[in-house]
Amino acid sequence: MSDEIVGADDGAVGRVEDRIRTLTQERKQLRAQLEEANAKLAEAAELTKQIDGYKSQLTEWETKHTTAERTWKVERELFARGITDAEGMDFVRMAYDRLPAEGRPELGAWLEQTDALPKAVRAYLPSGAPPTPASPGSSSTGPQTIAPPAANAGAKAPATGHGAPSQFSPEAISRMSPAEYRAARETIMGTLRG
Repeated sequence: MSDEIVGADDGAVGRVEDRIRTLTQERKQLRAQLEEANAKLAEAAELTKQIDGYKSQLTEWETKHTTAERTWKVERELFARGITDAEGMDFVRMAYDRLPAEGRPELGAWLEQTDALPKAVRAYLPSGAPPTPASPGSSSTGPQTIAPPAANAGAKAPATGHGAPSQFSPEAISRMSPAEYRAARETIMGTLRG
């Protein structure tokens, strides 16, 4: 009988040891899986942190872009209206921003209503055609045309030895035939030597 009990115990002990070995192995595998999952969780947390940083950076860039786009739109509208002075642009923006937000017209529509604009804003708007310089004795304020000077207005005919102007101007010489020039050459050269 004692052999039966020992044999039965040996079989039970072997099964228990096998079970312990299996559980120990499963426990090691679970720990390895847990460490792997913790590593992935830490990596995911880092990626989430980076994503949050990118989201805040994107929001910041979108805000900057919207502000810049609004500024460029205003500047484009002001340039289109002929307001190019920096001080004038600032003043028009300030006056426009003072309008109540509700019912505020677009900048272009507001600038078209010249009679309703503040006087200071109207001062920066160009008035009709660009001004042209007036001639010194003129009292007219309209645009005037000034004829260009003649091509040789500054050229003077050479003086003769007697202080009188020569009859041989460059134009007169250019109109001479070769025979006329040969005949008058000595006289022409004499006026030049003066």
